[in-house]
Amino acid sequence: MNPQDSLEKRLKMAEMHDDVLKRIDDAIKKKHSIEACWLCYSCFESRITRTLEKASEQCAIKKCHENPRVGIASRIECIKRLRRMSYCSLDCFTADTLGQVLSWCKERNQLVHALVTLNNYYGMDSKFMALAKRGKPLVVKLYDETTAFRNKYYEISTIPAFPVDATKKCRLCKKHDEEN
Repeated sequence: MNPQDSLEKRLKMAEMHDDVLKRIDDAIKKKHSIEACWLCYSCFESRITRTLEKASEQCAIKKCHENPRVGIASRIECIKRLRRMSYCSLDCFTADTLGQVLSWCKERNQLVHALVTLNNYYGMDSKFMALAKRGKPLVVKLYDETTAFRNKYYEISTIPAFPVDATKKCRLCKKHDEEN
């Protein structure tokens, strides 16, 4: 199978990702931990969504990556489900990495929502810094696994049929079936 993006675009994307990794490092060095966390989260969301664009290509519903109201947790759960079913080279992702990204995102959301409450405001810098420092290596790990997936994905001559069991467990697919 051929990549959907041109080589020029893929090279620019790689350059962009290298720049974002440097920005994360710079933000951590300058103690701009909220910015570092924001960049990490953006990287996680981008990689997870791009993975689902490929992995759910044969899904009849294809809602996970197209619907902006579907959060990163639902997208990660979809990848985890498909990975357990040995679908479409998703074995490049480890359950550990996906679980860590999910936990990291949940903690980030809790911190963001607690940020401007008087009870939590003081001491948030150290919490965000700890999260940022855990986020950066996790971004690199997810990038590595995403690259391995992408390489294996493009080696496939045809995309296999989407697992019926995956759609039975997906809340969006269930909702679609109920409406039709």
